[in-house]
Amino acid sequence: MKIIKTKLDHSHLYTHLDINTIKVGEIIPYNIYIKKSAEYIIIIEAGTLISEALHAKLKNQEALYIAKMDEAKQILSCESLKYYIRHNRDNPKKRVALLYDVTEQLFDMFMSSPENKIHANCVALIIKSIIYLIKHDADLARNTMPHFINNDALANHSLHVAIYALILGNKLQFSDAQLLQLGTAALLHDVGLKKIDHTVIEKTTRLSESESKSVQKHSQYSVEIVKQNKIHDPYILDAIMHHHERYDGSGYPNNLTKTEMSDFASILSICDVFDALTSVRPHRKQYSSFEALKMMMKDSEMINQFNQKYLLIALKLL
Repeated sequence: MKIIKTKLDHSHLYTHLDINTIKVGEIIPYNIYIKKSAEYIIIIEAGTLISEALHAKLKNQEALYIAKMDEAKQILSCESLKYYIRHNRDNPKKRVALLYDVTEQLFDMFMSSPENKIHANCVALIIKSIIYLIKHDADLARNTMPHFINNDALANHSLHVAIYALILGNKLQFSDAQLLQLGTAALLHDVGLKKIDHTVIEKTTRLSESESKSVQKHSQYSVEIVKQNKIHDPYILDAIMHHHERYDGSGYPNNLTKTEMSDFASILSICDVFDALTSVRPHRKQYSSFEALKMMMKDSEMINQFNQKYLLIALKLL
């Protein structure tokens, strides 16, 4: 029997790529193809930095293609974040920008949702991307903090607390499963602020007693919202509920003391206050990371409020 060789048609596996979606200075997280006869040939590999010269060459191509399975990678989203992070892992400024972008997407969707919908899968993907970076960069804190946007935006603060908490948790040799729990609690610890009157949250003068009590309810509201989104892990819920507790019993909502606070809650309490101190606030100056940790370790009002062992570890990491 005579065997006749024929070229298979793979066109259904590829689709046209719009050159306008490719920006100079960006690293491409997918392969780019051209078509010769019936063959699709890679001309740009995933992970390539697009220079002006390379971009000009691409514009001169008659047609560019991308594998259909890679179409979703063209847009930065929760699902594509890991590819962008992987290819930008050695660029501290870019990787932080990517995390900001996706975290903002997550919180924008949450804040605009009448049902307080949180995309739990997106939360997990953000946390896993941070864990990946921690394993890759031993000095993640030092390399990342210079690129932080230190304002009081909820998405930014939540991301910062998650990064700090995961770095500290990793140093304490938590397992990946524990880091995922800790990171989830950190990223969602303040979602209950959505239920607080924004005029109170944004107030630049001292809060009244009733206003303070109103704000303090956000921990409980955060837990309620997280439960509403089918997150029932007791370790996550405990950390969220008690991230404002203090070792000396001066915190809220339950005035827990040193022996009553979980490791997760102890870590979140430190990271939450540290980010607040190192961020811009209308009523006070922004402190440096060293000043903030020094205050938390030695200030007469704070010296007994936090886990000193964890603070010392944080000092060495920063």
